[in-house]
Amino acid sequence: MDAGGKAAFRAGYAALIGKPNVGKSTLLNAMVGQKVSIVSNKPQTTRRKVVGVANGPGYQIAFIDTPGVHEAKTQLGRVMVEHARMALAEIDAVIAVVDGAHHPGDIDKQIAAIIEASAEGTPRILCMNKMDLLKAEDVQRNVDAYTALFGTNDYMLTAATQGVNVDRLLGMIVDLMPEGEPMFAEDEFTDQSSRFMAGEMVREKILEATRQEVPHSVAVMVDSWTDSPELTHIGATILVEKASQRGILIGKGGQFLKSVGTKARTDIEAMLGRSVFLELHVKVQEGWRMSPRILHELEYGD
Repeated sequence: MDAGGKAAFRAGYAALIGKPNVGKSTLLNAMVGQKVSIVSNKPQTTRRKVVGVANGPGYQIAFIDTPGVHEAKTQLGRVMVEHARMALAEIDAVIAVVDGAHHPGDIDKQIAAIIEASAEGTPRILCMNKMDLLKAEDVQRNVDAYTALFGTNDYMLTAATQGVNVDRLLGMIVDLMPEGEPMFAEDEFTDQSSRFMAGEMVREKILEATRQEVPHSVAVMVDSWTDSPELTHIGATILVEKASQRGILIGKGGQFLKSVGTKARTDIEAMLGRSVFLELHVKVQEGWRMSPRILHELEYGD
């Protein structure tokens, strides 16, 4: 409370960390109320840390969505895991997001060790997501295992895709934020550039429609961006690692690429609030996931 008896404003940073495909990005988008981070059912969809800003009565929280911690086998994978580790520096709360329907595994133990090493003493909340898939007889066993692993009794069972208990989790996080002034303007909801987000929206549509090795081998580089009074013209190159993948993404008569472009354009227009002409090309770039130069150009690096 301030001198006038009014509740003080709370503002701070909170990091979401967990394995790939546990629902971190879905949670982020739900709490921010805007699409900040792309989502798919493919592991390792998020490739760099993303900040999403949640504004509400008396609070502002800058959420940091991190790439899923996994066994890194490429330079891209190593960069992703390092982004997750670095995000734990100078934050006000850690939200460990787990698949509550399953018992903790080796990667969960690795994440707990990362939190202990990089955010010792930082308040933490356990978010046991996918509660809709959790069997009743496993609830107590899994709760006990995860709370012991992450060293906290503060937890919430959620089903982020359905919005179940997301508001209750948000309330718990607000309570951990320090008193302070807003860090972002009220109309800001992310630190990502429109250019980067447009590329990610194209990649999201590819992830939704492809399988096997293709999702991990795809990146999108925005080459050109021209605004005119009537519309925004965006040119982007989709990188793949094999000629066979290029054939898949183009599709028979170019139909697959056309479908991806149409769906991505709809999302980009919603983000920008104006008409968009989206031009896509597919290029084979062998081994791009091992190239520091290309990772830097894609904004996955530094």
